[in-house]
Amino acid sequence: MKLRNILIVLFSFQILFTLLLKYFSYQGDLSSELHEKILKYFTEADIQAGIDYSRRGFFVSIIASLLDFTLAGAFVFTPLSSRLEEFFQKKVGGNFYLVVFLYFISFYLIEFFISLPFSYYFGFVIEHEFQFSNMTFLDWVIFKSKSFGIGLFFGTIIMLVVAFVLKNLPRAWKYILPILSLGFGLLTSVLFPIIITPIFYDFGPIEEGSLKNKIVALSEKANIRIENIYVIKESQYSGHTNAYFTGWGESKKIFLYDTLIKNHTEEEVISVLGHEIGHWVHNHQTFEIVLGTIQTFLFCFLLGYVFQKVKAEELVPLKEFYSPSTLPFLFLILSLIGTVIEPFSAGLSRILETQADQEALILTNDKKSFINTEIKLAKDNKSRLNPHKLEIIFEHSHPTTLERIELAESWKGPN
Repeated sequence: MKLRNILIVLFSFQILFTLLLKYFSYQGDLSSELHEKILKYFTEADIQAGIDYSRRGFFVSIIASLLDFTLAGAFVFTPLSSRLEEFFQKKVGGNFYLVVFLYFISFYLIEFFISLPFSYYFGFVIEHEFQFSNMTFLDWVIFKSKSFGIGLFFGTIIMLVVAFVLKNLPRAWKYILPILSLGFGLLTSVLFPIIITPIFYDFGPIEEGSLKNKIVALSEKANIRIENIYVIKESQYSGHTNAYFTGWGESKKIFLYDTLIKNHTEEEVISVLGHEIGHWVHNHQTFEIVLGTIQTFLFCFLLGYVFQKVKAEELVPLKEFYSPSTLPFLFLILSLIGTVIEPFSAGLSRILETQADQEALILTNDKKSFINTEIKLAKDNKSRLNPHKLEIIFEHSHPTTLERIELAESWKGPN
């Protein structure tokens, strides 16, 4: 069987599986046993609120997915991608890097404008309908424009660098790109709070007082030195809550959403931070970076192999590996690989998140606040309390709310 035909079969399976997974996600887990467990901590209204929010826009999401697949199929299995590259070659006289730039801009714009109505519907209309968003339409346009500009800027740089490596280092690119990917990831983690966050949010240092003292004490207990604690004004955009750490080495920065501080007690905020500290205590960030680098190495070798095999068949309109028109084909292969490894990636992530939850319980020794936090977070965010098992396996990077609560309930305290 030709590899091209295998790819078409896999692509078709991916489409069907995506739609099937959406259906199961819509249905959720309707077992009476799970329902009774949930009712120990939530009301029927809480359960229904999560169902309504998760189901809203179901058919629109199907249309969005089908359009994405149609665009991908058109660029990979028809001459569209090659002809677009040839068009730019004629316009600019064969300047390779200018062709790469123009091709990427075109591809980026096509994808952006196709997804824009769906982004507006899910990110503005539905968020207002469920009273999450505080944005005006102008706020949303500005926010989206910033995201567009940043994505275009970094995407262009990445594409030009990748094109240079592929064209000029045909034997070494499989080793160089993973290293560059690692370096870019590390650089991004450092620059994100310094450059990216201020573009979107207003934030400032946390006020002196009891909460700050408790955060510092918790960090010291975990042997983590906190350089600064910032409060992000998320309330200007939405009612969603979050908290995260940034930094490398011994010095860390903490970012708290003002909505988290407003909607939770100090003990509950500390419980959330205990979870984030748990990731640092167990070196999850380092582990994920190492694993991601190894994964990138494997992906590069696999992409090179599949490309050579498919190109040799001459049944898919492919130019050189470094040609910009090859980009959609490579994205398709990565997407197919992602579908296969998705349950393993999600499962590993849930293991790490559970470990961080356990560390939070150890550090705070306060399972009551942990449970109250999970209940509040689920209610405030209208979380789906009864997700389908397949959705959990393939898509959930975190344990379900009930699983996290039951973990805390079973915790016996420090030995």
